Amino acid sequence: MIARVIILPAAGEAGPLDYLAGASLADAVRPGVRVLVPLGNRQAVGLVTDVVDTSLHPRLRSILSVLDPQPLLDDALLRLCRWVAEYYLSPLSDAVMTALPGSVRATVERVVWRLPAPGSEASTTGAAESKLSRFEGEILGCLDVGAIHEVGSLVQRLGAGTQRALRLLEQKGLVRGDYRLSGGQGPTKLTRYYTIGCQLGPQESRDLHKRRPGQFAVYQYLLQHPSRRARVGELHATFPNLSPKLAALVKAGLLSVREEEVYRPVLEPSVTLCDRAVELTAAQRRAVEAVVARIGREFRTLFLWGVTGSGKTEVYLHSIAACLAAERTAIVLVPEISLTHQLVDRVRARFGDRVAILHSGLSDGERWDQWRQIARGEVPIVVGARSAVFAPVPRLGLVVVDEEHDQAYKQEDGVRYNGRDVAIMRGKLAGCPVLLGSATPAMETFHNGATGRYQVLSLPERVEARPLPAVDVVDLRRSPPGGKQVMLSVQLAAALKANLAARGQSLVFLNRRGFANFMQCHTCGETLQCPNCSVTLTLHRRWNALHCHHCDYTVPPPAACPGCGGLSLSAWGAGTEQVEAALRQALPGARIGRMDRDTTSRKGSQRAIFSAWERREYDVLVGTQMITKGHDIPGVTLVGVLLADLSLNLPDFRAAERTFQLLTQVAGRAGRGDRPGRVIIQTLQPYHVSLQCAAHHDYQRFAEHELAARRELGYPPFARLVQIRCEGEGAESTERIARAVADRVRGVARPGVGVLGPAPAPLERLRRRYRWQLLVRGGNGAAVRAAAAAGRDAVRRQARTLDVRVLVDVDPYNML
Repeated sequence: MIARVIILPAAGEAGPLDYLAGASLADAVRPGVRVLVPLGNRQAVGLVTDVVDTSLHPRLRSILSVLDPQPLLDDALLRLCRWVAEYYLSPLSDAVMTALPGSVRATVERVVWRLPAPGSEASTTGAAESKLSRFEGEILGCLDVGAIHEVGSLVQRLGAGTQRALRLLEQKGLVRGDYRLSGGQGPTKLTRYYTIGCQLGPQESRDLHKRRPGQFAVYQYLLQHPSRRARVGELHATFPNLSPKLAALVKAGLLSVREEEVYRPVLEPSVTLCDRAVELTAAQRRAVEAVVARIGREFRTLFLWGVTGSGKTEVYLHSIAACLAAERTAIVLVPEISLTHQLVDRVRARFGDRVAILHSGLSDGERWDQWRQIARGEVPIVVGARSAVFAPVPRLGLVVVDEEHDQAYKQEDGVRYNGRDVAIMRGKLAGCPVLLGSATPAMETFHNGATGRYQVLSLPERVEARPLPAVDVVDLRRSPPGGKQVMLSVQLAAALKANLAARGQSLVFLNRRGFANFMQCHTCGETLQCPNCSVTLTLHRRWNALHCHHCDYTVPPPAACPGCGGLSLSAWGAGTEQVEAALRQALPGARIGRMDRDTTSRKGSQRAIFSAWERREYDVLVGTQMITKGHDIPGVTLVGVLLADLSLNLPDFRAAERTFQLLTQVAGRAGRGDRPGRVIIQTLQPYHVSLQCAAHHDYQRFAEHELAARRELGYPPFARLVQIRCEGEGAESTERIARAVADRVRGVARPGVGVLGPAPAPLERLRRRYRWQLLVRGGNGAAVRAAAAAGRDAVRRQARTLDVRVLVDVDPYNML
């Protein structure tokens, strides 16, 4: 039997390799299992993608061992990985690594150990040792007899030439080398249980009680325990000085002990959650019926287009209920970890503990536990961020993508996949419906709905006929902020005070972190720049530090300008930290919280802030984009947007779309309870179509305007894009590779496929690497991807020589 194997991680440019599966491994070798295989003069971990009868290669090496009793990836997930690799122009190995939890990623390490000199195990000298070079003797002196040493650590410690010297020492019979498998089994947690091993008679019980009352108390506790067993932690919490008592009872055969696998808790008990009794509106019922009609029957992409507060989540929950009734499973994707918690609470309140979560905020052990529960069919519902699209659910019946427009679904490193698009393909491969939900759909989604490719399900009104919030646009050109209330117009300051007096909660949104945007010298005009990136450093008052949010470079603020030595350095612009300080001055006595990456970096901090916000422990919450998405807080009656223009000024063809989506989403946080909401948008461009349409809650008008511009300029959804970015430490070498890529693409491109660039990226230098990029675009997606792949492959060797990375991004979202 011949197994087709991909190496994990990818070994250079090698694709699948053929190996023989000997008779002893024939039953264990199946697609989806990991295997240990020889590769050149080393060993490697691979994954079996297929089992075939013949191979084009006459001499095949054999698989050494099988690492998994059951496949990690079933046939459906393997097919999905193949599609991801093909569509996003990545190696299949990388797609598989993306799908697998990090805890099962095994590595094979080269190890060596020192052998006793011939003739005597205790001897440390001999003829062989007398002929060693100085460097070989130094290496041998670092090796203890019998101790195992990693070759990688020795190379790092002793420098170049170490591996060659080790080979010579092995030839002389002084050391021996081998390969060792490291990791790859997942950090399974085991808990020790104690149970009654032998039950005493009445007289024996009395004797034990008299002779050893402490041991008898433990024995009696387990004998009367409802489950007739107890965890060691429970016993330690109940009895003092427990260990010798347990040892004596086990030795006497009165207790037996065994270890069992347990899952790490990642969710609070669902008994604390309360479900809401909801009567669906007519529009919600029609949407649910359309989804349910396809569960277990056919694939279809359905687009749930509902205004903010229209009850999209309730449509999801009713659709999931129908999915479970059909004995199927469901995957629900959300763009942010912060949204995972709120949606999980809603799902668990409705369905109990039959839900698992998957996102990057989990530890390796927690993620491994969730993965196994899903694969074993113990939980039928999975909620998570984009990587949850690869959850190993059996009998998939429904995929939901909430806030489908959100750019957080796009992976920006590794395999640059879009979670929404992969979800659609997963539904297609599984033959189940995919439900996309948004109040502000991506232009591609809206266009697919308008052309009939997706079925549109509309929720045009808020539940209980609640009105959408009134929106006021403040022209900062005529109403500039004044005094110490930085960034707050007179109108917004007055509205905040009035809302505080009325005991309403207020959201204040600024898409910027830090205390000030940058520091600049009044004398010479120089700004303090990051030495590694083409950006200014951000001042953080809490830490009294200048910080780069791209490479993490941090320095204290200088007393004098490094350019001219002047003492007139000042902070310019404003960030959330400065806004928080201004709000405390403007609203004395108000309870003000802040939510951005700086205040939510610790595990659980994001959920803690939202829980406090929901319990009305804050009167005002100031924050960045994470406060704009999906949160349903009935007490919020005022939303203030400080600088609506920021996202309009980015060099990105999606800038207007993102601005409209951002403003509509943050405005939608207001007025979700019994009291109407109000939104105040401060801007220097009050007549821009994005702001005007957002102020009037008019998505249709904005979409028509934006699609007309996209059609004229040849941007998605009327064209397909592939971005190729070259990154290197040398400016000239990076430009040279970028131009070589562009020349190759132009040379192989079919008619209708064009190239824009190459040119320096808007963020020209990042983490000490220069960046050049080009766009390949055309109406035929396959032709665009083929031309981009040809351009990348043509310069691969030259780029490696010049230490230039060539990155390909299909359907790019980050144009910076």
